[in-house]
Amino acid sequence: MAASNKAVLGPLVGAVDQGTSSTRFLVFNSKTAELLSHHQVEIKQEFPREGWVEQDPKEILHSVYECIEKTCEKLGQLNIDISNIKDNPTSCFMEKVEALRP
Repeated sequence: MAASNKAVLGPLVGAVDQGTSSTRFLVFNSKTAELLSHHQVEIKQEFPREGWVEQDPKEILHSVYECIEKTCEKLGQLNIDISNIKDNPTSCFMEKVEALRP
């Protein structure tokens, strides 16, 4: 069996940073707090009235998936594999994803 050149850094911590104008996903080494990889996607903003800003929740969700995927691709290029992703036991299930507004 061939030896692997993959780095063993774990455990890693991933974080989603959802802002008004963009989504970011960052992966850190939990022991050193070193930022290993990240990806950022701009999201569209709508201004229906003065002082209001709205975003499409489906676009936000898609941007999170895209950021996670691109970050993991970058980790792979650095020879870093993610072998386990743990889910938070608190999950939200929704029948519809629709924008809420006054």
